[in-house]
Amino acid sequence: MKHYNITFKSLWPIVLCALFCFPAYANSAVGDKPLVVTSIKPLAIIAKSALQDRARVEYIMPSGLSPHDVVLKVSDMRVLAKADLVLWIGSDFEIRAAKQFASLPASKLMTAIDVIFPEHRSVDAEDMSMHTEHTEHTEHTEHTEHDEHNHDIDPHIWLSPTIASQLAKTLSLRLDMPVKDIFSERVKKETVSLLAPVTERNYMVHHQGHGYFVDEFNLQAGLSIRDMLGKQKGAKTQFNLRLEGEKLGVSCVFVEPQHGYKDAAAIAKDLSVPTTKIDILAVDYGDQLPSYESYIYGLATQFSACFK
Repeated sequence: MKHYNITFKSLWPIVLCALFCFPAYANSAVGDKPLVVTSIKPLAIIAKSALQDRARVEYIMPSGLSPHDVVLKVSDMRVLAKADLVLWIGSDFEIRAAKQFASLPASKLMTAIDVIFPEHRSVDAEDMSMHTEHTEHTEHTEHTEHDEHNHDIDPHIWLSPTIASQLAKTLSLRLDMPVKDIFSERVKKETVSLLAPVTERNYMVHHQGHGYFVDEFNLQAGLSIRDMLGKQKGAKTQFNLRLEGEKLGVSCVFVEPQHGYKDAAAIAKDLSVPTTKIDILAVDYGDQLPSYESYIYGLATQFSACFK
């Protein structure tokens, strides 16, 4: 296995050159609609809502898996090579695929975190290579340091309509296309009205990734069972969560399809409250890319269902 890893690393530059250096893998032909490829489905939803039928939009990471753990296949890299523009969150989110994204030409890569937080330093390909090699040898330690050092910025930025609108505008301008409003005032008012009765209610989330949605709609911050990367917390923290949940009178525990949630189910059982699905990666839409308005309103509907 060690020999295989060394061989793969030595061949990786050749693979990249095969993908990006030769005409066979050139961008879309003149006159074709540009191809925009995103890492995760919610970014594809934003891109499709912004560009509509003026571009082709695809995503490469399966929506039913945690994006933090996905490694891209060679077939995925071929898709990225054909794209006119690639949109991803950043190295603190698509962690195991970060080296592969960072290897793309800067002219075709759009890093969402850098758009929204320009002071945030992106990790370049060389730094990412060193990071990945270190992770292979000291994965647990690296993850711990990564969590403590780099996650001062919540990467789940697509859950904020304000931020999503900024991403949509930047994406449209970069492709020299008209800017379209992807979240209208009408839908915003409808979403606020739907959530108004539950803004003071308490709940628990399986995964600490809903902060932008909470802030956007003035909701209570839920207690979190796992950290921002979906990693389980210690036994003492789990015990204290049960005590705090009982004290606050939480109404439910939100779970996500991409995470196994035995721990969430156990806490919900101990607190005698139901588990309720909240689908932040849009798994339930299947292959469909709904409008961003429908996506956010759907999340609001799922959220409000906790308190019925």
